[in-house]
Amino acid sequence: MNVKVHFRITQDRAGLPLDFAAARRFVLGENQSVEDLARTQLAADYQVPAAAIEICRVEQ
Repeated sequence: MNVKVHFRITQDRAGLPLDFAAARRFVLGENQSVEDLARTQLAADYQVPAAAIEICRVEQ
């Protein structure tokens, strides 16, 4: 399944406040949580803690 996730990043990798919002498409397999997968991949891509990622909306 292909979903579009709108997200915000609230801090950079140094822990300083940041306000960045965007959207990205993800391909999901069976039995995968959209929020968990998106948060993990976005945190790795932007090199920020997973707690800094806020999922705003998920579109299918």
